[in-house]
Amino acid sequence: MNVAEKAEKELESLPQGLRLFDLPQPMPGSQYFIAPWFFVDSAGRRVLVDPGPANTIPALLKELSSVTDGVDLILLTHIHLDHAGGVGQLCERYTRAKVVAHPKGTRHLVDPEKLWKASISTLGDVAVTYEPPKPLAPENLAGDGDISGIEIIETPGHAPHHISFIVPWGEDRLFFIGESAGMRIPTEPGTQYLRPASPPKFDAATARESIAKLKAALRDGDLLCYSHWGAVRFSGPAQESPIAAAEKQLDRWLDVISQMKNSTVREITEYLISNDPLMAPYSAFPEDLRSRELFYLDNSIKGFLGYLSDSKN
Repeated sequence: MNVAEKAEKELESLPQGLRLFDLPQPMPGSQYFIAPWFFVDSAGRRVLVDPGPANTIPALLKELSSVTDGVDLILLTHIHLDHAGGVGQLCERYTRAKVVAHPKGTRHLVDPEKLWKASISTLGDVAVTYEPPKPLAPENLAGDGDISGIEIIETPGHAPHHISFIVPWGEDRLFFIGESAGMRIPTEPGTQYLRPASPPKFDAATARESIAKLKAALRDGDLLCYSHWGAVRFSGPAQESPIAAAEKQLDRWLDVISQMKNSTVREITEYLISNDPLMAPYSAFPEDLRSRELFYLDNSIKGFLGYLSDSKN
């Protein structure tokens, strides 16, 4: 079973009423990467999670029109372009939608100029492809009364403004963890591909504390919903969960990169691809997907190197 077949099977197995809209980008290997979540919660609110970049809002609007005539609540795990770059544009269509984000991020939604410049510096042409974010109208920011029944957990590390959400949903609990426990790709049963989401400027110590929070909040039967990509039904003890795997991987990468900090970024990347068990499926990916992952692997390693350099000083 290839990645596309596994991803489509995951989409088909989602609980009825929970939708994941894949938004391929005009870049190699960009399918099964950016995908907003949509559902109607127990209070009847039409909820969208991480709507994605500005360039694919027209595609998202088309997808949403097939399942809803409005959006009441938009949850942002963080404000990076691939998660929130299109929220200002989206709220021009859904003018009554309320947007939930960390207070450290909301000012950059209203005035995204600094966010755009930082994105260009970090992502280069990828940011250009995502397109500049439009300002969000302040009246679209949610107040405390708009988020009743939703648990918010501060999970910085990937970004200082990263948060995760737990939403009771019928007999389910939807656990939207963003990129606080890495980025996954659907693989063959019995295998797992996981990559730390650690772009510059990355705080490994804080990221580990955030993972500990996720483990403490995790319950047997939770549906772990990733921003990149898909969902995993967790069953068993927390120490055997995908979140625990992300914790072990973070420690592994810290150990390897601290020993190889005088090597080139690509040398470290190639070593981890060959030696990290959670990187094992990489070699079987199609060429375009390997190319995409190579870009982000290099970027993740730069985040670790920056953290180690800052820690030394």
